[in-house]
Amino acid sequence: MGLEGVRNKKLLYHLTTLDNMESIVKYGLLSRKQVKSQNIKYNDIADAEIISKREELGLDGYVPFHFHPYSAFDVAVKSSKPDTKFVYVTIRRELAEVAGYKVLIKHPLSQEECVLYDYAEGIAKIDWDTMEKTGTNDTYSKCVKMAECLSDKPLPAPLIQCVYVKDDWTREYVEQLFWDAGIKEHPPYVSVMREFF
Repeated sequence: MGLEGVRNKKLLYHLTTLDNMESIVKYGLLSRKQVKSQNIKYNDIADAEIISKREELGLDGYVPFHFHPYSAFDVAVKSSKPDTKFVYVTIRRELAEVAGYKVLIKHPLSQEECVLYDYAEGIAKIDWDTMEKTGTNDTYSKCVKMAECLSDKPLPAPLIQCVYVKDDWTREYVEQLFWDAGIKEHPPYVSVMREFF
């Protein structure tokens, strides 16, 4: 899997640490603001400067998802923390549309004006040709590839579509978290996808 055909893929991706999965299963996937207000212990993977800028823009009240697992942010975080176990929490794009998620057509910190579009309008405005182009490291391409889909509501654990993990041990651990939380009938799928990590 790569960037080819990203515009027609079905999922949205949220990178987090394995340490956060226990609270995600218990409380849902929450925005940074919700995590702070509820005093939930959480391992934040973004650096302080990014966190501060997102707070200034009011984006700390949203849960961010990317349209693929290969953004410059994801690559930088994973390479800067080689001993940290990461997972991708994913949801279906159609759920995001129905739930009224917003879309940022480029990385929010790259724009003079941070405009949140309604889902359908935002999807139509994304520069998908640039998003799907591999081997481009110019600033514009990086910013387009970090377009976001944002939710101002918690994502309850049962609505997670899939959790992608690096190895079998992590898969079994995450599956057990869902089981222990009573999410047994149709638990989110947990899949080993080593190439993401």
